[in-house]
Amino acid sequence: VLFLAVGCEAYYLPGVAPQSFSEGDDVKLKVNSLTSAKTLLPIDYYRLPFCQPIGGPKRSHENLGEFLSGDRIENSPYVLKMKTDFYCKQLCSVQLG
Repeated sequence: VLFLAVGCEAYYLPGVAPQSFSEGDDVKLKVNSLTSAKTLLPIDYYRLPFCQPIGGPKRSHENLGEFLSGDRIENSPYVLKMKTDFYCKQLCSVQLG
């Protein structure tokens, strides 16, 4: 009897399930809080003058680990499609001072 050993590599992140996409499917882009190297205090992403989603940002924890580690995951206004090229496109206009 001949046994063939086939190598395989994989990884698992607890609480993260793989998701399949087809060409043209919407891909949700989420943002996280920012941390300063000087203060080590997290700053909400939308506290800075970034474009906000229509209806305002909404929190979304995908798993318990994100919640416990203090991640502040929120939705974003960016529109991405799987395997679809996008070129420069204005998302919004923000007045800076």
